[in-house]
Amino acid sequence: MGACNSLLFEDCVSETDPHFAAKGPSDILGQDGRWGKLTGFFRVDVKSFDPVNGGGEKPSPYNPEVPATARSPYDSGVRSAYYNHTAVGSRLLLNRIYFARPAPEEFCAAVTFPPPFEGYDCGVTGHSEFAGIYAALNHENDGTLSVARATGRYSFPGEVFESDEESLIIITDDNSFEIHVHKKGSFGSFSSVQEIVFFGDDSASAVHTSINGEKISSVEVVTLTRITEDEFLKGIEETNDDFNVPEVLRVESPMTSDVPTGYEDIFPTEADWCGGLISDVACTESPYQEPNPKMKDGFVALFVIIGLAVFGSVAYLLHRNAVKKQQKRYKEQFVRGIARNITIAPSAGMIPADKLKAEFDHIDKNKGGTITKDELKEFMDTGKFGTISEKDFEAMWSAMDVDGSGEVDFVEFTTFLGSCGTEFETVSKEHAYMTNEEKKTWASQRLSAMYTNTKD
Repeated sequence: MGACNSLLFEDCVSETDPHFAAKGPSDILGQDGRWGKLTGFFRVDVKSFDPVNGGGEKPSPYNPEVPATARSPYDSGVRSAYYNHTAVGSRLLLNRIYFARPAPEEFCAAVTFPPPFEGYDCGVTGHSEFAGIYAALNHENDGTLSVARATGRYSFPGEVFESDEESLIIITDDNSFEIHVHKKGSFGSFSSVQEIVFFGDDSASAVHTSINGEKISSVEVVTLTRITEDEFLKGIEETNDDFNVPEVLRVESPMTSDVPTGYEDIFPTEADWCGGLISDVACTESPYQEPNPKMKDGFVALFVIIGLAVFGSVAYLLHRNAVKKQQKRYKEQFVRGIARNITIAPSAGMIPADKLKAEFDHIDKNKGGTITKDELKEFMDTGKFGTISEKDFEAMWSAMDVDGSGEVDFVEFTTFLGSCGTEFETVSKEHAYMTNEEKKTWASQRLSAMYTNTKD
């Protein structure tokens, strides 16, 4: 099969559909360097807003049905966080730690509830929680990343969501990114959108909107500042101490590995990356394969014409060959019939004219001066020189009755015999190579024929 987008074949599908275009590098940064702006270490300030009443989000009483990470009894209006965004080949790993200060003293004095977790002391201890989003380049060939899984703060305790086609990380322009997470679980449906805009290379702002079911559950405004790895590690340690986070609640630091300790069971496995949850370009085959090229209509017509011409030529040659074989058969049969009555020669021209006229009159049974079709058929069916098929007889009659009158005169008779040059030669050789026994049989047949002619 030829190549598409060539002289004979139509344009490649990839010319109009980017899904089928040649694939770029299978690593994120190699395919689009703008992803580098989203990677690195960041110190983050988070300000949460009450989506219902407006203003900063306030601490709420302990509710055992609501995870402590969602509107927990802390000063959740202002939080600190540290982000570690890493590109590993075709995959983007977003590991994050959020910190909450201890609840205000007045809140703890007014509300009484059991400790929500080990080590909690209202107004004294703070809290930290992990969050992760894991995505990889997909086969859409548009630079988007498919989200395989979200964990920790971006999920619910004990829940692992299955990604869908809307869970994506995309580049919206040279400085902007959007992270879309959609998931379903026993808790119902949840979705969130993070819109991140960079101002230069070292700072960015973001808006994080979460929707639980059909209701907006939280809105956060985030400020990101790029820092070094050392500053990242030191900042986590200092924030744990400043917020008095209990050791049992502290997320492992330095948190520089791809899989955070304590979250191994919900971090995507290779099977998840490679067709289970998403189709990572590095380990799965694209569903968009260039189909076999289609030949241009003009060339299709041309090849059809050429094909018909070749077929017609072959058919003509086969037909002509069949006709020649048929002519040879009925001419040899006719010459063998004549040889019963006259001595055969290598050609008709070597036989005396009176002998030919006598043979013509022998075939002309009704003595009308011409040979009819029935008279010729009777002649061909008489004797032991072989049989002739109906098809061969009809072809022979058409060859002899040149003017189509339905009768063969002497001129047509001799003209036909004149066309039997090779056949006279063949029959003459047959007689020359006869054995003595065959010659006796042939002589007997000739005497019988001569006797019949005498009676006629």
